[in-house]
Amino acid sequence: MSTEPAHTGTCDTPRCDEPAETITPEGYVCEACAAKLAAHYESTRERDADARGER
Repeated sequence: MSTEPAHTGTCDTPRCDEPAETITPEGYVCEACAAKLAAHYESTRERDADARGER
């Protein structure tokens, strides 16, 4: 086991060079991109629930 600190790579989102911090279905992304993805996932979930008449 290494005693060296872990180094994160850069965000997997195109045109984003921030350090990656979070693993998502879209890849390893920075905090800002993870928040955008979470908002997108939530809006999609709500749209799908509306389409199924669950609201």
